[in-house]
Amino acid sequence: MSHPSASPAPASVSAVFRSIVPIQVRFNDVDIMGHVSNTVYQNYFDQGKLHYFDEVLPDMDHQNLGVVGASVKIDYLRPIYMKTHLLVETRVSRLGKKSFTMEHRLVEEATGEILSTCSAVLVCFSAARQESFPIPEHWRHNILTFDQGVVEQ
Repeated sequence: MSHPSASPAPASVSAVFRSIVPIQVRFNDVDIMGHVSNTVYQNYFDQGKLHYFDEVLPDMDHQNLGVVGASVKIDYLRPIYMKTHLLVETRVSRLGKKSFTMEHRLVEEATGEILSTCSAVLVCFSAARQESFPIPEHWRHNILTFDQGVVEQ
């Protein structure tokens, strides 16, 4: 059931999502009430994030040129059930100096209905050096070339 005040962020509704990957709902994703547990949604969004990185930032090695999460907000708009065919759609909506915001949507493949949205702030971080670093220029270029409507700050 949809929460009455829950709605996708305005940017998510009009934004173009070019990075799309199918998600398989697994038996252990479903809770006793018959729908996907809210604790599983982040795993789905993470699959979208990794797919995006493979497509747009293929040199991300997660040790020297990686990212860490700083903030995540998920809206649960409609329940997801065992046999739902899902797509996770991912885009970057904002680029800062050292961080960027990714938007995700879980979409029912057959109907195009948006079932959940997520906004995550990621900070460029070197695990080897244990410090943040500015977004590399080639990452910035790749993101701006791939996604439409990215706000630069």
